[in-house]
Amino acid sequence: MKKIFNIYGMHCAGCVNSAEKALKRVPGVISAEVQLTTEKAVVEFENGNGKIPIEELREAVEFAGFELGIPDMKHASYHVIGMHCSGCSSSVEKVITSVEGVERASVNLAAEFVQIEYSGSDELLEEIEKKVADVGYQLKKKVLTAKTD
Repeated sequence: MKKIFNIYGMHCAGCVNSAEKALKRVPGVISAEVQLTTEKAVVEFENGNGKIPIEELREAVEFAGFELGIPDMKHASYHVIGMHCSGCSSSVEKVITSVEGVERASVNLAAEFVQIEYSGSDELLEEIEKKVADVGYQLKKKVLTAKTD
């Protein structure tokens, strides 16, 4: 069985190699092929019990320094206006992850950027934008919302 995941935070061929090695170390993974330009990983699993070890994959990828996009989750990316320090980025991340339906938010202070994984309707994004504005920051849509294959 093959499944496609997003891998966030890669910048070069070395990153691709590290992500592939991390995925291949997870028990049950037969092969992993990562593409830098699409930020996608095609992972082939043993047919075993049919369960995909999502948490193990996530931990392995995070240990390698990247983030794993979970299948069937929606993704949105924003430019964050108004952050000046790590406290600011921490506040933004905390507010976003407090919204029900948000699986994960990853804030990059230096790039003034946030990636959000969520489930549910896209109306959730309006709630996120409002809550972030309530604590003094502005989200500007950077990339269209997409559902992971």
